[in-house]
Amino acid sequence: MRRRALPLALAALSAAAQAPVLQDGAEALRRARLDWVAGDAPLGPSSLPSLEVGWGGAESGGAYAPLLGGEGLGHGTRGWGLGLQGHYASGGWTFDATALALRDRGTTVGVLQRAGLAYQGDSGWRAALEQAPFAWGPGPVGGELLGDAARSFSRLSLATPEATVSGSRWRTEAFAGWLERDRPIPDWMPDRAARLDAQAAGRDLHHPLLWGGLLRAGFGPHLEVGLGAATLEGGQNAQGQPAPASAARTQTLADLRVRFPALARLLRARGAAVVLSREAAPDTRTLALAPARERMGLQLVWEGWDLGLEIAGAAPREAFDAAQPAYLAGFSSRGDALGPAFGRTTATRTVDLGLPLFLEGRGRLRLARATAALDDPSGPGAWFAQLEAQWRTPTGRLGAALASRRDEFPAAEARWGWACSVFQAFRVF
Repeated sequence: MRRRALPLALAALSAAAQAPVLQDGAEALRRARLDWVAGDAPLGPSSLPSLEVGWGGAESGGAYAPLLGGEGLGHGTRGWGLGLQGHYASGGWTFDATALALRDRGTTVGVLQRAGLAYQGDSGWRAALEQAPFAWGPGPVGGELLGDAARSFSRLSLATPEATVSGSRWRTEAFAGWLERDRPIPDWMPDRAARLDAQAAGRDLHHPLLWGGLLRAGFGPHLEVGLGAATLEGGQNAQGQPAPASAARTQTLADLRVRFPALARLLRARGAAVVLSREAAPDTRTLALAPARERMGLQLVWEGWDLGLEIAGAAPREAFDAAQPAYLAGFSSRGDALGPAFGRTTATRTVDLGLPLFLEGRGRLRLARATAALDDPSGPGAWFAQLEAQWRTPTGRLGAALASRRDEFPAAEARWGWACSVFQAFRVF
């Protein structure tokens, strides 16, 4: 997979974007997934320089409601203010950055939302120091192992060129980066009360290293498989001592994507594909595909429209040992999941529809039904809806996203939550 972290050049500005400006990184990854379904060649980063400035921000309230493909907006990134977004490329080098100055609760903070300094030679090798969203795992709503719901973290990345072996095509990616020092325990995490007690007792491990690799192989024109793993380790405890090796945890992924041209012709679509994946997070650093969370999806692409249907199961809950030092926030960053946006122990049924809007705009509607255990912190059931819209203007772009969630509890009133992002960008060049 060729990552296109920031499609900010003028050519990209004229393309059919489907996300607010602040979510351009996630939109690029979504566009790449749809291009694969339709059989289109992936677009490389533009060689044209560009610069955008604008105003907007993100906010949230009530029960936890993630923005799918939101890059942490509303939770990891919140407040209102100015934004600067630029792109430059020369001689195999590319530089991208999205910087924000946001006012939140009486304080103005600077946020590096996305950035990347990368070099890709003629041979196809790519090396980068970057902060950009992931899409490790197929499906209509993003990566299962590592996705685009959380704000990106800085990392070193390496990607190999595609190699051909006996007619099959192989490529790999790898990365290593540090998560923030003091990570909040997410509202959706199982055993949250016990984890908060352990955190108060000083058993949380800080500033962990997250590293991983992904191997992709293509067999013929319509089949692609992937194997990936991500490990959380290192860091230190509250006293500054190194984290014990026994605290390390590894998540693994196996996925399959298959195009069905006959189904596409039957539905008069440009492309149709079935996606299957199996993801596991054993309570050790062992590479294993159990206890598993399984996902199945169907993706259809028409001219100007796309439709994704997905069913994802819930992974079995592991026993939590509050007496041992641990990464209490798990695979998360700033309260948002690095993988499935609702957490691994929540089952979801999702519809994802991209459609044209009035005045040549683009929109996206996402609906999801989430179910979990009776003692889940977010309740045993929830309804989720997300709306996105974007329009090109004579001077730039205007985009917005709004998510709403209704959590249900036995013999208690439902709890509502929301998150949003809005941004108006002005094209400088």
